[in-house]
Amino acid sequence: MMRNTLVILTCFVLSLYFVYINADLNLQENDINEIRNLQQNIDAYSFADQDIHPPLRADCDCKNGKCANEGEKVVCKCPPGYGNYTQYSCRACECGPNKSCIWIETGWFSSDKICFCNTGYFVDNGKCIADPCSSNPCKNGGSCAVSGSNFTCSCVKPYAGLTCETMPCSKQPCKNGGTCNVGKIGFTCKCPSPFSGTKCENDPCTSNPCQNNGTCKVDGQGYQCNCKKPFSGTNCETVLADPCTPNPCQNEGTCSVVGQDLKCSCKSPFKGNLCEIGPCSSNPCQNGGKCSVDGNNFKCECNPPFKGKNCETGPCSSNPCQNGGKCSVDGMNFECECRPPFKGNKCEIDPCTLNPCQNEGTCSVVGQDLKCSCKGPFKGNFCEIGLCSSNPCQNGGKCSVDGKNYKCECKSPFKGKNCETDSCTPNPCQNKGTCSVVGQDLKCSCKAPFKGNFCEIGPCSSNPCQNGGKCSMDRKNFKC
Repeated sequence: MMRNTLVILTCFVLSLYFVYINADLNLQENDINEIRNLQQNIDAYSFADQDIHPPLRADCDCKNGKCANEGEKVVCKCPPGYGNYTQYSCRACECGPNKSCIWIETGWFSSDKICFCNTGYFVDNGKCIADPCSSNPCKNGGSCAVSGSNFTCSCVKPYAGLTCETMPCSKQPCKNGGTCNVGKIGFTCKCPSPFSGTKCENDPCTSNPCQNNGTCKVDGQGYQCNCKKPFSGTNCETVLADPCTPNPCQNEGTCSVVGQDLKCSCKSPFKGNLCEIGPCSSNPCQNGGKCSVDGNNFKCECNPPFKGKNCETGPCSSNPCQNGGKCSVDGMNFECECRPPFKGNKCEIDPCTLNPCQNEGTCSVVGQDLKCSCKGPFKGNFCEIGLCSSNPCQNGGKCSVDGKNYKCECKSPFKGKNCETDSCTPNPCQNKGTCSVVGQDLKCSCKAPFKGNFCEIGPCSSNPCQNGGKCSMDRKNFKC
């Protein structure tokens, strides 16, 4: 019996709640007391697990907020961090410290919240999260993308690093003729044979393969050991009975034993104890060029695009990069790394050359940026904002600057400072005629029996009443 009573009372209160939603009730004091008694009788029944809006209240009981007068109504004002969940209750936003919100009813018994975040924040899972890209962390033209609570930068060559802050190839880190390539984070070196390592710093002699104090020398794609007697072999690992077997003299030198020593008789142009020194010994060929002996001299076989006796001439030899730009070889051509704000294939373009300043503004380079000095009344980074920028002239009017003000040239039949009025304002049509604009003219549509361009002609217009009679309208005719 008690459960049935609670159900009936609950339905009654809910019905009052729905009536409250759809109408403004004028409750009497007895009605209010009756509702209060009903609420007291069902206090034992909890709606806490259901997001059900509270029933109609005759007074303001603002949960988590304060009541305030707003015109003729009493409303619930919520503190920072809370939003109006119902008309008479505030609910915590939980969007972040002192972040406000609103609650939107999405069904009979459910609501969703909308968080209001400060600039530089975005909503994620119902909370205001700092936008890691709001501080523009990516330098040198890099593009920032949000990745969870962090950011990633997509860099423009030749820049790299977490924030595109470095030019990893600018200091030519690759040794021994290695080619530097910019990666996403740093650089990689493409090493010519036989060199290896992160910076092409390793060669076949790095591991000291020559034994017994032999001297290691890089030779083509491998290495060669110059062994001290009486050792021989690829790595000077073999002891020789005859120091001339096998022949230690290089470059077709002749070996002979003198006392306990050997002597090499070298063919021109070679020299040295083992005839190991020749025209190519000093590595005269630059930029990865290959050296060969040609008579008593050397000859360089150059890698494109290099040329010259020592392969010393390349695309950067003529210093093509202007305005302090740095030149590097890119394939068969050169590439210029320009100092801001210069640009162009040869860093030849001064940003002021293209005259980016509009409306007769004056361009100048200040540090790494350009600056526009604008003539009044123009403003903006490029003097692009003027009095006509907001299009003040209406109805197809043409705007022009007149000193420190603007002037509108209006199309007929419009007029006024901003071409905001037409010939029908005020209405020129008499006797309740209707005014309309046709092309560039106005037209009056007259009510019978009036006629004329402005509906000014009626039955009394010809003064038909004689001898001082007074004329008045009688429907479509006159009456004297």
